[in-house]
Amino acid sequence: HSAHPPAPARHGLRRPGHLSRGSAADIALVPAPLVLRAGLGAMAAGNQVVEVRKSTESSTWYNASVLDVTDDHVRVSFEGNIWPVKEVPIGLVRFRPDEACSADFDPQEGEAVEVRLGATEANPSGWTAGRVKAIKNRTFYFVAIEGTQRTTQDQIVERDSLRRLSANQALDPRALERRLVAVDRGLHQWIRSEDSHGCLSNVAIKSGLLAASTSDVKNQPKVLLIGEAQAVDLGERLLVDVHFKYQLKMQTFHEYREYFLQNIKYYEQWNGGKHKETFTIGQSFLGRVIGKKGDNIQRIRQTHSVEVKIQDAENNWDDAYITVIGESAEEVRLAREQMEYVVVFVEVEPEQVGWVVGKGHQNLLDIQHKAELVYARFDDRSSSVELCGLRSQVEDATLLLSVHQEYLPVYDDMSQQRATMDQQFAELDRKGKGGKKGKGGGKREGKARGRDHSDEEDEKPPMRAPGRGAGKGGRSGEKGGKGGGGGGAGKGGGGKGEKGRGK
Repeated sequence: HSAHPPAPARHGLRRPGHLSRGSAADIALVPAPLVLRAGLGAMAAGNQVVEVRKSTESSTWYNASVLDVTDDHVRVSFEGNIWPVKEVPIGLVRFRPDEACSADFDPQEGEAVEVRLGATEANPSGWTAGRVKAIKNRTFYFVAIEGTQRTTQDQIVERDSLRRLSANQALDPRALERRLVAVDRGLHQWIRSEDSHGCLSNVAIKSGLLAASTSDVKNQPKVLLIGEAQAVDLGERLLVDVHFKYQLKMQTFHEYREYFLQNIKYYEQWNGGKHKETFTIGQSFLGRVIGKKGDNIQRIRQTHSVEVKIQDAENNWDDAYITVIGESAEEVRLAREQMEYVVVFVEVEPEQVGWVVGKGHQNLLDIQHKAELVYARFDDRSSSVELCGLRSQVEDATLLLSVHQEYLPVYDDMSQQRATMDQQFAELDRKGKGGKKGKGGGKREGKARGRDHSDEEDEKPPMRAPGRGAGKGGRSGEKGGKGGGGGGAGKGGGGKGEKGRGK
């Protein structure tokens, strides 16, 4: 229903791989990259953590990271650069044992173990051979160091500083395989960026590779995998079937995301300072919003000087979206109020249903009429009142219903008081009909007390209480009172005289 701005040109989109290389200080924070030997021109790698010893006779293995692999040497670095980068024969390098293998390790006295060595100013951290001599309180282990690290003093360590003797053997250069894996054109920028380091490290660790690195071959980036044949096969499958596959999907997603963000920015600039509100309504209300031949929606547009856009739902049970755009926030709000139809359910307690609904649903009909609702009806299944109409109308109806419910306790109290009063009148009527009993009482009372108050009786005429019982009791009291002032009708014509005065 309105003119749309021209779609922004799709240019200047950058993929997530188009990241700046950063300064030297930034790069220093990244683990040391793999720099392959001459001719391969590597850019980045997944570093495998290995253990290195100084000689074949040594029983101490130091932690190191692989930087490069040649035919018979491995170039490694050590934590904290305690030792400079070294090239060591492959026969002095082994894979680090899986920590899970020692999770349930329970060393016993006399058992051969490996003991953790902390890093010092002279040596990096590592592990050395030893034997458990004694155990104190199942917590502290007295271990004698063996091999080239032999000392006269035992080491006292806790359980987490011990592991099983590693079964990993030194690497055999004859068993190592090198394989170059092609990279999809859409991932060239990503594989050359530092973002790929984490992926390659994951592949190297998961598959047990010695190294996974990127290199340029004839200006085409490829991934070099180095390790035993089985590890290389697994690494290639992980790289191609998992990482490359999903990285391509992520690249596509980021391209579209960048494109749509630019579109959003463009549309926001086009709308300028206009006010906009978007809301949803049920499909069944679209006819009311649009009106016959569109007269209702045209009236709203003209009255409030707004643009109204309706986006139909994809199926019959989803809501439709309505967007209102205008120069004035107040006019946008007023236009929305005339189109936003809602359905609200108000729960009703079982004991309040009759009061709320009313005889013949009259109470609900009154609320529907006063609030100008589309309808108001009671739902037996949910024990609630269903209110349908414009949001402002439903809010008014909800308030009317709430106030109506608040009067129920007052109404119940009035009904109880009326029942009590009816019961009291019935009791009075019942006692009034039993006047004979009042007559005898009046006589006796009058005779007993009349003699002492004859003078007072002469001064005041007998009084009669209203009602039939009162009349009979009065005559009886008068008759037997002998100057006693008439026993009169007491309670219910009982003829009770008191101190010679009729009550």
